[in-house]
Amino acid sequence: MKYLFAFVLLGVGLAVGNWFPDIDQDTDLLLHRSIVTHGPLVPLIAVAIAATSRTILLRGFALGLVVGFAVHLSFDLFPKGWSGFALISIPVYGWTTPWFSATWIAISTVLCTYLAIKLVKNGLDGFLLIILLIFSFGYISISEDAFLRPAVTLTVSAAIAFIPTVRRALSP
Repeated sequence: MKYLFAFVLLGVGLAVGNWFPDIDQDTDLLLHRSIVTHGPLVPLIAVAIAATSRTILLRGFALGLVVGFAVHLSFDLFPKGWSGFALISIPVYGWTTPWFSATWIAISTVLCTYLAIKLVKNGLDGFLLIILLIFSFGYISISEDAFLRPAVTLTVSAAIAFIPTVRRALSP
């Protein structure tokens, strides 16, 4: 029963992770594509809480959340043009430059993918992470214009994020 709840919370986390970055559109406190909502802050907090509590339920939610963020950001890296609301906004400062915005989203995608990998504790978790990335990407791509570039971005992000794990496994 505990695993069923963990699976449900994984799905809830995935939905929240995909939706949350755009919460800034529904508030007057932040501009769209805020650095607060389109970065690793919320995933870092979720993973820290999950690591502290060490329960499978919170780990499932956190895994879904960070995967949702990573997939969302992989699509956000390819707007129709790097101007206006496609740019990252910083509270008080305003809109950033296109190169900063693209770099921020790319690094945030890698970091979210890395955090997801950090939540993996065994082979089943690893399998679940791969399936979750593939199926959530496929589902979200239905309502998006781009496919190949975000798919490559997410794949490269996963490869980069996986490097520290491979290094640890290969070190004596």
